[in-house]
Amino acid sequence: MEQTKRYSARPLALGRNGRTPKILRNRLASAPMERNYGTTDGRITDQYIDYLVTRARAGLGMVTTEATYVRADGKGRTHQLGLHSDAMIPDLRRLTDALHAEGALAAVELNHGGRTAQAAVSGHKNLAPSAVACEVAGGEVPRELTVEDCHELVEAYAQAARRAVAAGFDVINIHGAHGYLIHQFMSPLSNHRTDEFAAPERFMNLVIDAVREAVPDTVVGMRVSVVEGPADGITAEQQVAIIAKAHLEHLDFLDISAGSYEAGEWIVQSGEWKPGILAGYAKAYRQFGLPLGMAGRLNSPAIIEEVLRDGSCDFVSLARAIHADPGFVGGVLRDDRYRPCIACNVCIDNLGLGQVTCTVNPAVGRSRVPVPTPSIREGSRVVVVGAGPAGLTAARELAEAGATVTLFDDGVRPGGRFALAERMKSTPDFHRFAEWSAEENARLGIEVRLRSRVDTAHLGGVVRDTAADAVVLATGGLRPEAGFNGGDMSNVLDVRDWLAAHLEVIEGGTEDVSDVPEALTIWGADSVAMSVADTLADRGTAVLLIGPQQAIAPESGRRAKILAVPRLEANPRVRIRLGVVIEEFDGGRVRISGPDLPAGGEWLDAPGPLLVSRSVAPLDSTIPRNIRDAELSRVAGVPVTLAGTVVDQTPAIASNAVKSGYDAAQRIAFLLAADAAATNELTLNGTKR
Repeated sequence: MEQTKRYSARPLALGRNGRTPKILRNRLASAPMERNYGTTDGRITDQYIDYLVTRARAGLGMVTTEATYVRADGKGRTHQLGLHSDAMIPDLRRLTDALHAEGALAAVELNHGGRTAQAAVSGHKNLAPSAVACEVAGGEVPRELTVEDCHELVEAYAQAARRAVAAGFDVINIHGAHGYLIHQFMSPLSNHRTDEFAAPERFMNLVIDAVREAVPDTVVGMRVSVVEGPADGITAEQQVAIIAKAHLEHLDFLDISAGSYEAGEWIVQSGEWKPGILAGYAKAYRQFGLPLGMAGRLNSPAIIEEVLRDGSCDFVSLARAIHADPGFVGGVLRDDRYRPCIACNVCIDNLGLGQVTCTVNPAVGRSRVPVPTPSIREGSRVVVVGAGPAGLTAARELAEAGATVTLFDDGVRPGGRFALAERMKSTPDFHRFAEWSAEENARLGIEVRLRSRVDTAHLGGVVRDTAADAVVLATGGLRPEAGFNGGDMSNVLDVRDWLAAHLEVIEGGTEDVSDVPEALTIWGADSVAMSVADTLADRGTAVLLIGPQQAIAPESGRRAKILAVPRLEANPRVRIRLGVVIEEFDGGRVRISGPDLPAGGEWLDAPGPLLVSRSVAPLDSTIPRNIRDAELSRVAGVPVTLAGTVVDQTPAIASNAVKSGYDAAQRIAFLLAADAAATNELTLNGTKR
């Protein structure tokens, strides 16, 4: 499609009622995605500026920072950005100047957490329309706002808007969604007042009026949740009715999103949900005559062009897609290559833990400006053993740096065990990573040797056969062991081996799960076990899920399992026993023990096969990585480094595997750098920052 014919590439003017318009060079904006890249006192950092400027340089029409708190008691994240003080202005001015230099508009979203803010984070007692705790955020019961308090908070929004303009922002987006303060006044879940602020639109309109008065010539919009989510929350029709009472003459656009803290699946949608899921809701807001932005599973150039062309919205708010790769912007505008988001939701799940990272993009959210991988000296050859996420990442990074790469794997297709996730019910977008990796292997000339097992004791032979200058081992951890007594163990299998055997493999990819059993038992309740149990239970299998864990998939965040776990718990054909250990298996029953069980344990009917997950396997963690690297290097006769989640003692999830592969590639690249001085920046034992 020619660029001139793309709706996404068309400019858009924002500004009405005589206000000076601002021109977006195209219809692509970054959504106000929180990242925890700021300082503890709300300042922006060089890391954050680099992150946003990189996406402006990729071609976004508008770059939005994040939900930025207007007063200290509204801070909801440890490293959230703030506009609560004039001290924030100078560093934010550095950001806006840099964004303008790249041709993008600079936008900021004004927010107050209300009951979602917690004293443990903000240092202040939280406040809300009514004394209703937000259990998902931490459960602190807020102090109910007085009428005077409400007006003081309105003024806090106005002051923050003035600071935003002083810092050089072109656009201000008022956060009226996602269960934060303005939304709390709208919702019957959180507003039980009987005074003037009982009206759901009252506080919202005071904020709109005050912000407009404070910045009369600035583009101002508001973010709206078209669906709150909970059954007793605001319905889609009620939300439209509330916005109909908004002082829309003071706004220049509406930005459509969805959800609240009690319905987080609507804020950041699962890969199970269809792309462009909010388009049907957005059309109801056309009656207000304002330009519409829209978020919600906009993960491909095709869906973006569709929602713009059919008039669902006027611009799109992108978060995960451009977090996974700024190049997604070029993919939309020009059909450039880009690394696809797989909707795993590691990004949002990391928000409560620290910096927001990404499964497929190992360079983001690692407490620093990314250090480029140096160019490798001409003629260098590298062997990568293992074509799972770690190996694929290492191979690509080294090939991009200039190495000739040979990739070995004993499987029938690249992707390793990660490829098995492609047909799981909760991870349907995972195939995008495998497909992209295959395309990158072909583009970069990476030689892939499948059905080729490499014994680490004989690395020297592989090195000689390939004339390799270095080796990356990305073969993962140990196989799980059953860990219990039993008679006939032929029906006890690694869950991944069983799944691989029951996937019909065709040229070009995995077809589907075949031979769905009537019943089975899974030992270990990690994320892999959860996905397999959820997928098979959905197809009618009776599942017994037993694990030593106290919760299902504890290594995964809330959003990654927000749909799967409730499904398992509600399914009458699924039995779940957690916090227990299997002591014995007799072929059809298991004997479990646990702190709440009798001394002899309890026997359960356990139809076979019995599948063992990696979560009950020992970790190969007795020898530090640098020592193992040195030993393997002596065997191979060239530098060898290990990649894989077990190496770095992190949870065995794809996100950590990709990071480990990227780091291993950087260690090798610095050793083989075209510029010998670059080797002073990185050694096999660690990175110098």
